[in-house]
Amino acid sequence: MGDNSPELYGWPLVAAANALETLPFVAQKIAADGGLMKLREYNDINELPTTLAIPEDYILNMDASASIQAEKLALASDTRSRSQTHLSFWDYHEAYLEKKTTPKEVAEKLIQALHEHSGYHWMRAFDKEAILRQAEESTARYEKQQPLSQLDGVFIPVKEELDVEGFETRFGTSFINKGKSAKKNATLVQRLRDAGAIILGHAVMNELGWDTFTINPVTGVPANPYHEASSCGGSSGGSAGMVAANLAPVAIGCDGGGSIRIPAAFCGLYGLKTTTGRVSSTGGMPVDPTLSVSGPLAATADDMALTYAIMAGVDTSEPRTRYQPAVSLQDYTLTHTLEGVTIATCAEWNNCVAEPAVLERMNDFVAYFKSLGAKVIEIEIPDLQIVNIAHSITICSEMYNFASRFPEHRREFCAHTRIMSAVSQCLDARDYVRAQQVRTRYMDILLNLFDAQHVDLILSPATAIVAPEIPRKAHAYGMNHTRLTVQAMRYTQFANLTGIPACSIPAGIHNGKPVGIQLMAKWWNEALLCRMAKVCELAPDVERTKPALCFSGLV
Repeated sequence: MGDNSPELYGWPLVAAANALETLPFVAQKIAADGGLMKLREYNDINELPTTLAIPEDYILNMDASASIQAEKLALASDTRSRSQTHLSFWDYHEAYLEKKTTPKEVAEKLIQALHEHSGYHWMRAFDKEAILRQAEESTARYEKQQPLSQLDGVFIPVKEELDVEGFETRFGTSFINKGKSAKKNATLVQRLRDAGAIILGHAVMNELGWDTFTINPVTGVPANPYHEASSCGGSSGGSAGMVAANLAPVAIGCDGGGSIRIPAAFCGLYGLKTTTGRVSSTGGMPVDPTLSVSGPLAATADDMALTYAIMAGVDTSEPRTRYQPAVSLQDYTLTHTLEGVTIATCAEWNNCVAEPAVLERMNDFVAYFKSLGAKVIEIEIPDLQIVNIAHSITICSEMYNFASRFPEHRREFCAHTRIMSAVSQCLDARDYVRAQQVRTRYMDILLNLFDAQHVDLILSPATAIVAPEIPRKAHAYGMNHTRLTVQAMRYTQFANLTGIPACSIPAGIHNGKPVGIQLMAKWWNEALLCRMAKVCELAPDVERTKPALCFSGLV
């Protein structure tokens, strides 16, 4: 949908949804005006279509022995993250080891805080008894001095599109899985539980994840802890809000078009979008299966890196995970130098920010990287606008495919979802196939950059804007504000379409709101992104402020 679409709120938004469902020619025009049919003009796209965004050479040349699940990784305390604004897993873990408190005592405080501050709409569902049961088990392990990992006793909320045993996986809707609790945990959730983490329950998300601001009339709109009237980002907005408010050091999100990185940028967090197939998708439903991955949103680089290392790895029930090399945090603490690291920037792309302060903060980090010995080069990526078109076609097609499974509930979707479904219904097979051909083209471009030109990282803003203020009139029925959506997603879609890992990193504050930068690496090189997050965490002269909504006293 194009930048010039009108802003819609309240009853006009509902009326627009009704009109588009009954007047297909109007939906057709909106789809065309929004660029969703633009690829039909590109008759020179001849590549084979790709739906598995992992390069064929990486699959064919993989050492099978390397895919064996690595032993649980632990981080060294002498290089630990030290945040002046938020608790990290270190604060919980060390408080338990030193017997200053117990997971059960912290759980009781946290449950009280969740009840008292439910009006901020970060959590959709949590179970007091389940939290206390997990906390008691963790307390017993610490009493025996046998924690399962450094995450033992750490509280983690999970985005509502992943199965958590005993909870209904509603995907932000009012009706999906209503009355049908999950019988088992998603693979990544179970891995966190096996590491001793205490799963809080489900965090609020956009309905189906189909926008970037988590404006959800069904669940309430999560408040941004830095500016209560502004968006937490989306679609993993509740996850971001919980971490930014200091109620959890890490949360789990899913990212099909920026849904981890955008909330991370808006809330001053670290957010890792993993490589396609790096983290198992077993235990959820395929809303946008060729694009979406799961990853952590975290208060510190250490929280992000450790949680990623525990979540990731081969899952025999998920075929895509079997192509990956072993999970690693190689050189994670090598932060004093970036000698030998080549970082590419694309000026034409990066200059498309709507908020100049975002580019200023990014350029501050360019200077910092150079001071550490990194080689920073300028590159050109041709016709980047068709990447975002191809991604939009892909995500709209796949989400509409999912939404169309519930025809009897069509009118129960929120108005924004109904509008997006009506517009997406206008796409046909040639749009989707050409979008996958574009995916192939840009994966080949990236292969040349990473493997032939020896580029290690691509640097961009995380978003073109800072967190926008959400008017109260959007809370009751939702919002359709395409210009803001396009600006939020401008730099995130590329990594989803091509499957590469990407990380949003806090880069300072502008007018009281966080700013984020983004680094992208080649497939499977999450280790370098985690290292760079650690490097950035140590950067001097980066403004880091405590949010207005920041809870203390848990530990």
